[in-house]
Amino acid sequence: MKSLSRAHAARISVTVAALACAHVFNSASADASGFFLTERGVRSLGRGGAFVAGADDAHSVWFNPAGLAHAGRSFLVDASYIGFNATYTRRNSVMDSMGMPQTIDYAPVQSSTGPLAIPTLAITHNFGVPKANFAFALFAPNAVIPTYPDTLAPSDPNGRFNAPAPQRYSLYSLSGSLLAMAGLYASYKPSEVISIGAGILALTGTFVSRIALTGCPATITCQPEDPQWDAEAQIEAGPIISPTGALGIQISPAPWLRIGFSGQLPMWVDSPAKLRVRLPAHPFYTSSDPNNPTRTEGDSANVSFVLAPVVRAGVEVRPTQRDRIEAAFTWEAWDVHDAINLKPTGAGIRIVNVRGVGTYEIGPQTIVRGWQSAFSVRLGYERFQELPGGWKLVPRAGFSFDTSASPDAYTSVMTLDAMKILGTAGLGFGRGGWRIDASFAYAYSPTVNVDPTQARIPQVAPFRQSNAATRDFVNGGRYDMSTFVLGLGFNYQW
Repeated sequence: MKSLSRAHAARISVTVAALACAHVFNSASADASGFFLTERGVRSLGRGGAFVAGADDAHSVWFNPAGLAHAGRSFLVDASYIGFNATYTRRNSVMDSMGMPQTIDYAPVQSSTGPLAIPTLAITHNFGVPKANFAFALFAPNAVIPTYPDTLAPSDPNGRFNAPAPQRYSLYSLSGSLLAMAGLYASYKPSEVISIGAGILALTGTFVSRIALTGCPATITCQPEDPQWDAEAQIEAGPIISPTGALGIQISPAPWLRIGFSGQLPMWVDSPAKLRVRLPAHPFYTSSDPNNPTRTEGDSANVSFVLAPVVRAGVEVRPTQRDRIEAAFTWEAWDVHDAINLKPTGAGIRIVNVRGVGTYEIGPQTIVRGWQSAFSVRLGYERFQELPGGWKLVPRAGFSFDTSASPDAYTSVMTLDAMKILGTAGLGFGRGGWRIDASFAYAYSPTVNVDPTQARIPQVAPFRQSNAATRDFVNGGRYDMSTFVLGLGFNYQW
């Protein structure tokens, strides 16, 4: 019934909004282990992300705000282009006509992303305050906005129909999302041995997410993935304002040695969401009583959850006045992101005139995430080489190893993450107070194979909420991904 589909949309508006929020926020706020594909910043990326103890320019706002004490008065602008490619080959375990399990292999699907530069803008100044320095920074999350196909190529030899896309219950697209982080920072250097820094920053913006879900109601027996029951949901969430804080310290016990520690608090996300739904094609959604329709009252909910705190540590040695070598470690407590909590707002959300029920109140919901803590180790090298005529050349190289915040059983195209081995190279060139930086990075990730019998991300089925109901898990299969990054930046210090 068309009117019943409005009731269906109310239930979906809570459940799907949470899943969409989860993916976008995670992409936006995790570190290089977890859901940033690589570390941010052109100079810092050239060092393999090992820039905690050695942070000394405007990039310190992200790695260690204590490093702003060495930045002086400066202006930084840079951008990184991320080339991301992911291929998903789904596998599903089903029962055949004899009640025996069998595995179905689907055609592979490939992600596509539009050309998108990840920018950073930062300004530092001491404003005449002795031993202090301040900064303002505005930057985009170091993540991609993927799109997957709506359908596969025509499956009939005459091209009369298309097969449904196998990843549709995880994600169609995040196209249209717009997120940014902004922050204010301060540092203080009481002596040549120690500097401290702190910042307040926030994730802001809006996002758009499009996925499929099943409209099969609990009162009917359906094939789990019959495309006739598919509904397409588009989420528009915002405004997003999710604050957090950062703190850092650097200690230089000797001219050739610097030690750094920094941390970022958890990010508490609490955002409103709205939903648009394209109804399933099944005749069940054809209205039978237009004079007494089932209808929804209320359409808003809050989505809340916690994103991981981050701790960084690094040791930089300077064997000569020109050479710098840093080893760094990053740890992210993604196990705090154990659930997404959903709560209707205002007068609540209810379905009125439901067949055989009457009025159905939609209460708070919880979605289990099952994530784990992740860490990364980094090694970076940088050399400041003087050239004739006052010019300078700064070659860089780095390496990092990142674990995954997503266990295999919870991996999907919506929250795609894997172990990463990253190799980087960079070069700076300048004269006087200005410098142009360039970097290149390539991330290798091994294939992730999710046994369909071990997959734990269920199909979104708003009308099948009973714990006893059969659940169709949709994230089994093979995940292949590769990433490269090209960066270019300009830094001026006066």
